[in-house]
Formats: sequence, C-alpha cells, structure tokens
Amino acid sequence: MLVQGSHEWNQTLWTFLRPFTWRLWITIVGTCIFIGAAVAILEYRVGNPKFTAPYFQTLRMVIWFPISTFFFNEGKILNRNSKVVLVMWLSMIFIVVQIFTATLSSWLTLDQLRPRVPTYIGNAGYQDGSFLKDFIKQKCNCSGKDLLPLESVEEYKNAFSNGSVKVIFDELPYIDLFLAKYGSDDYMKFGPINQESGIAFAFPRNSSLLPSFSRAVVNITESDTMMDMKKKYLGFHMLDHSQTNQPLPQSLDVQSFIGLFIFMGTVVIIAIILSEVSLRRVNKKILPISTDE
Repeated sequence: MLVQGSHEWNQTLWTFLRPFTWRLWITIVGTCIFIGAAVAILEYRVGNPKFTAPYFQTLRMVIWFPISTFFFNEGKILNRNSKVVLVMWLSMIFIVVQIFTATLSSWLTLDQLRPRVPTYIGNAGYQDGSFLKDFIKQKCNCSGKDLLPLESVEEYKNAFSNGSVKVIFDELPYIDLFLAKYGSDDYMKFGPINQESGIAFAFPRNSSLLPSFSRAVVNITESDTMMDMKKKYLGFHMLDHSQTNQPLPQSLDVQSFIGLFIFMGTVVIIAIILSEVSLRRVNKKILPISTDE
C-alpha cells in the first residue's frame, strides 16, 4: 500500500554516544586504565618520582595520565619504552577519534522517512474498477463506506493532500508510477506484498508449446526487457527508484577495533619485557663495580 511519510531526525540527548556501543565505550575506558598502569609500571621501575608517590596519588596518575597526555605536561618520561607506548596510544586514539567523528556525522545528518500509518484503516483509497475494494474489505475487516475510488495518480496526490485518504491500495506498477512521478520524499510503499491471482494461460495436456512458452516468459522476466517495458509504458524516469528511508547507521562494536586493541596490548607487553631486560643488563654491569669497591 501507499502511505505518506514523515521526516524524523532521530536525535536525542545521547546521540553523541551512539557511534559506539556501550561495550566499546567500556573497552576504551578499560584500555585507557591499562595504558596508565603500564606506563606507571615502566616509570616506577626506572625510579621516576612522579610514580613513586603514595598509593592514592599513584592510582590517580594511572587513571589520569593517558588522558592528560593529550592536554597537559604531567612530567618528564624517563623510560624509552614508556615513550613508545604513549606514541602508539596517541596513534590509536587518533584513529578512533577519526572514525568516531565520521560515524557521528552520519548519525546527525541522517534524514529518516517514517511511514504514517493510521491505527485503523478506514478511509482508504483504491483504484476504481479493480478488485481491490473487496480485497481491502476482506483483509482489513472494514466496511466499504469509507473506501474512496480513485482513477489516476493525480487523484491519488489530491486525495493525500486534502486528507481524504490516509492510505491507498493499488498494484505495484501503479504505486511505482506514482512514486516515479511525485517522488519518494513524502510518500512510500509500506506493508507486505500480497500475491493475488492474475492472468493465466491454459494449454492442452502434453502440449509442445508449453516448454517454449515457459522459457519465453522466464527469459523476459529475468532480462532487462521487463524493465525497459516498464520504462516505456509506465513512464518510469528512474530504473532503480529507491526510497529515501535509509537504515540507521550501525553502532560500531568491539569487533570493529579488535585489531587495534590486540596491537596495543602486544606493544605494552613487549615494552615491559624490553624494559625489564634492559634493567637487568644495567644491574649486571653495576654489581661488579659495587663489589670491587
């Protein structure tokens, strides 16, 4: 059936959080704390005074340090491996921010066309002279008093404009013709497509024409000939006439960034291992000198 549409922007107070799912937001916060803890361990091992403070201040540094890196100078980094971790962290956040900005833009600029379907289909229109009147009465359980017969797509447009009908039932080619002529910015198809009996061809049993006729029908329906006929006889202006009712953008989940998180975790683990190996080598070089003294 053919109905009018209403434009909706789908913007709420929490639209700015929609680009990411709640699981991805929690994962990002957890990764931030993980990076802070890794930097704190690396700096503590080299004796950075910023990370040898009391427990509460150290905990604050663990949570705040990965964020403050973007805006403030929280102190000198002594461990080279900490610098590598922070560079990788900044690169990862830059990628995430770019993707977040692009996804948020699609959420904010999306124009949704929603069908305006009445709760009770009473004053409906149908093509005059067709079988649709009985079809509407049977399917919608309504009387024929409120049904309005319409003869052309121009009358469809006028009936919608003056509020005579809320929905119009018609065959798909004529609905497509209406949408092609008046556009799909304010009107749209809605509801299931009902297959009704149509034209049939009868042949004698074991007729030699049956296979040839069936192949001819299939060749026409599966080729561009059918679309050319619609364009020629129904006046289609567009071969692929699409509705403006686009689906909502999908919120990105953890799977979208799983590669970045695995890469970041690998960098942190390697940085800690290299830092420990480097410290052990330094200690081995210092210990013989201290024993000789």
